[in-house]
Amino acid sequence: MAVNEFYLGTFIVYLLIVLGIGAWGYTKTTDVADFWVYGKRLGPWLATWSYVANFVSAVSVIGFIGSVYGGGYSILTGIVLGLMLGISALYFVVHKVRELDHVTFPDIIRDLTGREIARPIAAVPLLANAWVYLIMQLVGASLLVTTITGVPYRYMIWVIGFVFVAYTVMGGLVSVAWTDLIQGTVMVTTVLAALVFIIIDQGSLAAINTQFTQLSAANTMPLGDGAYTLLGLAGSLVAFFGTIFTAQGTIIRINATKDIRTAKIHLAFGGLILSVFYSALILLGGGVTVALNNAGLAGFENVDQAFPIFITDYLPTGIGIVVILAVMSAILSTTDTRLHSTGVTTARDIYDWYADDASDQQLMKVSRIATIFWGVTATAMAVNPPGTIITLYTFRAILLTSAFLIPIYLGLYWTGVAGNAIIASIVVGTLLGVGWDLSGGFLGVPATFMGVGGAFVALLIGHLVWSDSGGGRTSVAAGD
Repeated sequence: MAVNEFYLGTFIVYLLIVLGIGAWGYTKTTDVADFWVYGKRLGPWLATWSYVANFVSAVSVIGFIGSVYGGGYSILTGIVLGLMLGISALYFVVHKVRELDHVTFPDIIRDLTGREIARPIAAVPLLANAWVYLIMQLVGASLLVTTITGVPYRYMIWVIGFVFVAYTVMGGLVSVAWTDLIQGTVMVTTVLAALVFIIIDQGSLAAINTQFTQLSAANTMPLGDGAYTLLGLAGSLVAFFGTIFTAQGTIIRINATKDIRTAKIHLAFGGLILSVFYSALILLGGGVTVALNNAGLAGFENVDQAFPIFITDYLPTGIGIVVILAVMSAILSTTDTRLHSTGVTTARDIYDWYADDASDQQLMKVSRIATIFWGVTATAMAVNPPGTIITLYTFRAILLTSAFLIPIYLGLYWTGVAGNAIIASIVVGTLLGVGWDLSGGFLGVPATFMGVGGAFVALLIGHLVWSDSGGGRTSVAAGD
């Protein structure tokens, strides 16, 4: 593949800009609170766009369009609906999370259980989720950039990995939030513009959907051509609904806002923007599929290549360059959030538990070292990824929801549940959900149902066992 110097040069300029923002963020990061939660000073505007940018990723742009190319609009029913329902529901409990005034999800779990050991136990599935997310973001970014620039994937993966590790390590959430503001704005605006372009190019939205249906009648069916059974759909909705409630990056952002009102505003407006964005993105996927088929560019095996090929082989160069920047914005804005959360989780929930009374300077150092470690290892794994973007995305949704949805949010409102029962529920839910998914499942039962169901049963049995035997909650000092 020949190197496209124009696209490569634009990409290099983009990387230099985000590195510059990271360097600026470094000068504004004076203590560990700045690095972790922006000193709890996030206002509504910055918080909203940072949340939107954090939410939209390689999965959303490359993975979702690839999924539409391969299986039609059913992804709107099977995944997007669950995500939007999750944001809507989170709005009504966000005040509860913000009132706790903690830094991370394991902080909340420690208070629910009254057990310090809950912090490192909860940190394990959170780190696993973030690490898998990093891998799929790097795969998406590198696949895109390799396709458009001609630089071999094995080299590009390390270039991108180095850049996002560098600017996240420098400024923490300060760097992440400001790069997200820029990237989120570019991303949403560009995807809407791309949809307008493809509608004009193909004649009308009705013309696109007519041709999309002609390619396969299942393309416009809500459940696709057997892609989802009703049971499978229910399992998927629960899985993706649960990821909204249990993502470490979401909890960190809520607690980084300056007050409860800001926390609620950023979710309300963020949810509205994302609803419009995802609707446009799925329709864009249909337009991309039709355009590629009409131009004789279809037929590739890896559906994740659909959008990159559309950019390089179909779009005019000027438009393509803008779209590329939007896609890179989507990818890096989510990647830096997940990477940032790995550093916070490792320092706050594992090292601080182990070291006991670690200084702010030590916690800052560990945060940065951990950020480098998780970033580098994810980059190495992404060189030969273990699955497609959507496969990895589904796996981490099952992991998060199975581990935390039942024990944490039931525990928030069921104040009498035993602390040890919550911990047992987290462990059982994680093992059952992940184990069921990796084994391929049995009898058509979704892995999410096994994980969430197992967590619920473990919580009930654990409460019966420990509620009267000293395994209930105990008071824990809850410092930030």
